[in-house]
Amino acid sequence: MNDQPMHIDPEKFAFKFLEAYHCDFNTQHLEQQAKQELAAYLSAYYLADRFNQIEHQNFNRPAKTDLSHLGFDELLKHVTNLNNY
Repeated sequence: MNDQPMHIDPEKFAFKFLEAYHCDFNTQHLEQQAKQELAAYLSAYYLADRFNQIEHQNFNRPAKTDLSHLGFDELLKHVTNLNNY
């Protein structure tokens, strides 16, 4: 297990996502395409940023939660909170 929290550079992640985002260039729909690419960039950027925040919060918790003592509803809530990025 790693002793350092994982960190994703949001800007690099967003640019890499845009590289993979396929959009055919069409001068008649240039503004719409620019909006789509901007939305894709911002979505990827803020997703990585939220991931970093959650990773930092969870990594620096002083005590680990003993999940074996949680009931199903409590465990489901815990997992839902962890996947909230």
